[in-house]
This record gives sequence, C-alpha cells and structure tokens, in this order.
Amino acid sequence: MTEHTNKPKAAVFGEALFDLIEQTEGILHSHIGGSPFNVAQSFARQNIDISYLSPISNDIYGTRLKQFASKEGITLPENNRSDLPTSLALVYKDEHGQPDYCLYRKHIADLDIDAATLQSVIPEDIELFHTGSLALVPSMVDVLEPCFTVLKQRDVCVSIDINMRKGVEADNESYVKAVTSLANYADIIKVSDEDLLALGSTVAPLDGARDLLAQTNASMVLLTLGEHGATLITNKFEVTKPVFSPTPFVDAVGAGDTFFSAFLAQLLRQGQIKQPWSDEALEYTLQFALMAATLNVEKNGCNPPTQIDVEHAMKARALQLKAI
Repeated sequence: MTEHTNKPKAAVFGEALFDLIEQTEGILHSHIGGSPFNVAQSFARQNIDISYLSPISNDIYGTRLKQFASKEGITLPENNRSDLPTSLALVYKDEHGQPDYCLYRKHIADLDIDAATLQSVIPEDIELFHTGSLALVPSMVDVLEPCFTVLKQRDVCVSIDINMRKGVEADNESYVKAVTSLANYADIIKVSDEDLLALGSTVAPLDGARDLLAQTNASMVLLTLGEHGATLITNKFEVTKPVFSPTPFVDAVGAGDTFFSAFLAQLLRQGQIKQPWSDEALEYTLQFALMAATLNVEKNGCNPPTQIDVEHAMKARALQLKAI
C-alpha cells in the first residue's frame, strides 16, 4: 500500500447553508451545514487539502461561511461570490434524534454557477471530486455533466452522495431522473436505505445497493443503514460492519457526511482512492468511517472529528476488545 507523504488534494461542490436546528420549546439554534460543505469541513479535519467550489453569498450568512472556511482551512476560489442569498434548512428532530428538514432552495447562492465557471475553479491536481445531495437537481445536470466528462479525462475519482431530500423539487420524476443521470458518472457512491426508496427501489436495501452498483458505472457503493451499520460493495468484495455505540447520543445531524468523508479521506491517505483495492484496507476504512460518524453524533450538529481523534478512538476500541 502506498501512503501519501504530502496532503492528498480534493474538491467539493454542492450546498453550503445554515441549519436552523429546533431545540426545546421551539427555539432554533443556527449551525453551518449543507452536506457537501460538511464534507469539506470533515476533509480539512481529516488532513486533506480541500477546495470548496460552490459560490458563497455576499450576504451576512455568506460572510460567516467564508470566515468559517478560512478558520477550518478550506480553500475557496477567488471572486466566487454571489449576490443571491444563502440557503436555509429548518431541522426538526424526532423522538429518536433523527433529523427532518424543511428546505429553502430557490434562487440561492450555491446554485448560482454555470459549467464553464465551475470548470475554471477546479484545481488542476486534485485526486477526488465530491458532490451530491442538493446539487443533484435538474438545474445542475447541465452544469455537472460537462465537468464530470473533463474530470474523467483527467482520471480524477468522482464520489457522489445521493442523499435525496423530500420537497427539493416539485417534479419528483425529474428529480429522480437527474439523480440517476448524475450518479452514472460516479466512481464511488454512498446511498442510504431511504435514498433507495426515494429512487423507486422496491427490493431490500442490500439488493437495491447491489442493483445500483450493477446499473451505474460505479466501482463501489456504500450502503448506510443508520444505527444498523453500513455495507461496502464492490464487484469483488462485500463487507458489513455495525456502528460503534455512542456515549452519549446527542443527534444524527451530519453523521452520514462525516461517515463518507472519513471513508474517502482514509482511502486518499492510503493512496487507494482508485482501484485496485485491498480487501483488508477497505474493511478497516469502513470501520474508521463508522467510528468517525459515532464521534460526530456524540456532539450537537455536524462536528466532524479530526483524523487523530478517530485514530485514538480506534486504538482505544482495539484495546477494549483485546481485554475482553
């Protein structure tokens, strides 16, 4: 296995927004969020040289996003601001702490970009381009497809988090079609059991994830099942791992983003973002990602752990098992 001596480089495209998370008595606390922006934050904490490419608003919330990115070590393109407003998401937690969303996504900054502009801000030497979630909408197909074509020519790995949200598009058929079309460009796909249902799958989640691998050009699919763990599927290897129990459980906001970004970051550091993959490395990487997600849910909102945090937690877990 060849490990990086310098920081691996990656880029993220997709929504940056403010989550307004409901607390007791209906009080709303604001947290910086958006699945791709969460991934960028996690990449930075996982020691990845990361660029966030979507436009950021010139409004007060956009200024806070810019300041936050600078603090976290996320690189932003120059002159990539928009006069459109920052997107908002109202986040309501159910009795199990699982988030539900009400999204404000019309005429907002992170969608204020065309294909030529996006291509112009993609760094030349990246190994991974990540997108997904609210960027996988019909209006973004003509923006992303030309970029994916160029990235494929450059042999850049593309990862996509399907992460579908209800109420994103009034025309659900067009939404599903856009997601399906863009997923065909991915090398690595993350999908949940809820995503598969939203895509119209009528089979068990594991079979649906296997179908997704067979029906797209992806080389790997990660299936997340919340508290029931995750499964990694390639054409040659399949493994399922349970979650690590959080102590305490606070909420699940950003858990999937933390899981996927930690998984991708570990592959990047090992020099294994592209095939061929070591089965042993993939199994450890899946566990590493699950531990990262556990550390995230022990905190309020999306607060991804650092690479060192996860490594320490993995070592502590190994010592606990050895002592049994």
